[in-house]
Amino acid sequence: MNRTSATVTLNIPSVDVAVALLRRMREIRQFEERIIKIYPTDVMVTPVHLHIGQEAVPVGVCAHLADTDKIFFGHRTHGPALAKGLSMKVLMAELYGRTTGCAQGYGGSMHLVEPSKGMMGSSSIVGGSIALGVGAALASKLRGDSTIAVSYFGDGATNSGVFWESLNFAALRQLPVLFVCEDNGLSNVMPKSAHMFADVERIAAEFMRVLHADGTDVLSVYGVVEEALVHVRAQHGPAFVNCPTKRWMKHQGVDVDDLAINPVDRDADCPIRRLERLMLQSGLITQEESRAMVAAIDAEIDAAVEFAIASPFPDPANLVREV
Repeated sequence: MNRTSATVTLNIPSVDVAVALLRRMREIRQFEERIIKIYPTDVMVTPVHLHIGQEAVPVGVCAHLADTDKIFFGHRTHGPALAKGLSMKVLMAELYGRTTGCAQGYGGSMHLVEPSKGMMGSSSIVGGSIALGVGAALASKLRGDSTIAVSYFGDGATNSGVFWESLNFAALRQLPVLFVCEDNGLSNVMPKSAHMFADVERIAAEFMRVLHADGTDVLSVYGVVEEALVHVRAQHGPAFVNCPTKRWMKHQGVDVDDLAINPVDRDADCPIRRLERLMLQSGLITQEESRAMVAAIDAEIDAAVEFAIASPFPDPANLVREV
């Protein structure tokens, strides 16, 4: 078992990869920015936990996953859901509580599911999905197939008993599971120092291979996760990737975070600007192409909103269905 930590940073892998990463991050950012505009009108019937500023982590992770690979995540769902391939229309309809949503309007923002994309469900319980990723990895190993599972969570979940039990079982059985911590340093408004005694990377390294990525740099996340998945897919057992990042918005809702312990530089800490600057400097994209990308995504979001508004609400006769 490799008990060392590592940090990997790559240059742009290819033009196609860079464009795909940039577009996916912008899809998440612009989708969330549209929610900020819509949410105060009370047409969305669900609490929301926005992913603005943290887009590099889900995009860098999911860029390596096939539809058959499984991912399980928590209450901050929109980023990993869109990064894994969930349709904007289907997600928007779910936020509007309509039957065309991914959970037919029953789940809302915190309970997204799309099995065809390997999204087996998210949980509003902190740490609630971590063990499910381990279970999916165990099933994969028993079947003898090549799929892997990802347990995706925030640092606020790392002091839960299920987190440590999951690390232990995954290491004991050498399961094909990747643990990804989207580490924004906050459990709601509480800093890690107030709820976490030890450094999570150091302790996790007792169980499995641990790698560290810059969660504000999508190329860092992309490169680190690539290395971690080589380890997992080669049947060397589980791996843990920690991605320190910055939360721009309050834990819940559509207001900007104003915590003194969470200073944000919206230029230096912006994963989209970091990648776009590099691409512009390298001649991989032009300002005109960049503006066209933004406009095209806005048009997709317009269509998603129209789709949600035109979709029906669940029938009251089905009130107790699925319960």
